[in-house]
Amino acid sequence: MMMSFHAQLLSSTEDAHLYRIIMDGGERFAFMVLDTDDGFIVSANSTGDPSGGLRLSLRDGEMQPSADGAADESAEMSWEEFALVSGNIRRAWLKEDAAPTKITKYYG
Repeated sequence: MMMSFHAQLLSSTEDAHLYRIIMDGGERFAFMVLDTDDGFIVSANSTGDPSGGLRLSLRDGEMQPSADGAADESAEMSWEEFALVSGNIRRAWLKEDAAPTKITKYYG
């Protein structure tokens, strides 16, 4: 499991916000999309196209399988890492009522 992450907003449209996730001091990278129109956060590729097997509901914070199916083992993030990062993005979005520009967390 990662020990730190930095989520940085790369681009935004009206309802979709693409984040680059820098993990473990720059050793690993991943991407997520905060989709406020559809109400979820999902793993994505660098262009913002959804990828991966989980999504987090903005409404209730529940993890659900994405429309793409189960996550594969070659994904940049484990399910636990996805839950941790997406949960922090969701909390910041709820608190600010807007897409946060950056979130940094250190663990351990």
